[in-house]
Amino acid sequence: MNTITNFLWDLVFPFGNFLETVDNRPKPIALLDLVLHILPLTFFVYWIFSFIPYGALAYMIVFTFIAALKHIKSKSITNKSEKINIILWYYVVLICGFGTLRNFIGHFFLSDSVAQSIGWATGSQFQIELAFYHLGVSLAALTSIWLRKNLIVGLAIIEIVFGFGAAYFHIKDIILSNNFAPANTGSVLLGDILIPLIFIFLLELTKREFSNKKNKLII
Repeated sequence: MNTITNFLWDLVFPFGNFLETVDNRPKPIALLDLVLHILPLTFFVYWIFSFIPYGALAYMIVFTFIAALKHIKSKSITNKSEKINIILWYYVVLICGFGTLRNFIGHFFLSDSVAQSIGWATGSQFQIELAFYHLGVSLAALTSIWLRKNLIVGLAIIEIVFGFGAAYFHIKDIILSNNFAPANTGSVLLGDILIPLIFIFLLELTKREFSNKKNKLII
C-alpha cells in the first residue's frame, strides 16, 4: 500500500495498524491510544457504515479479515498456524471487544430505543443485566490485545454460544410472534449466524494445526 492508501485504510479501520504495532509500544501508551483514539474513531466509522444496508456487518467481517491479512503480509508470517491465530485474534478483538462494547452502550444507555428496535418490551431490568454481560466480554476481549493465549479461544466459544442462541430466539420470535422488527431480522440475524460459523471454522483449523503439527494452540 502507498502512503495515501495506508492513511485512508488507517482512517477507515484504525484497529488494523493498532494491532499490527501494539507489541512494539509501551502498554500504557497503547492503552491510552486505544481508549482515546482507536475506539472513538472505530465507533464513528462503524456508525457511518451502519447507514449502508448490511454495511456494519460487512465492516466487522470483511474489513477485519482484510486487516488480519495485511498484518500477516506486513510481518511476513508464513507459518499456517500463526496465520490462523492472527485472524482469530483480530476477530475476537473486533467482534468480542469492540462489538460487545457497542452492545453494552446500546443496552445500557439507549435501552428503550434498542428494545423497540428488536421488538422487545421496554423497561426490563434483564436488559441492563445483558448490558453488563456485554461489558464483561468486551473488557476481556480488549485485554486479549496483550494477554492472548487461550483467552481468545474462550472468548470465541462465548461468541459462538451467544450468537447461535440469539439467532434461535430471533427466528422463534419471527415465526411465533411475527416479529419483523429491524434488529430482530436482517443484518442482526445474519450476523448472529455468520459470526459463530466463522469462529467455528477458525477454531477447527486451529485444532487441526495443533493436532497435526503439535503447534501452540494460540498466539
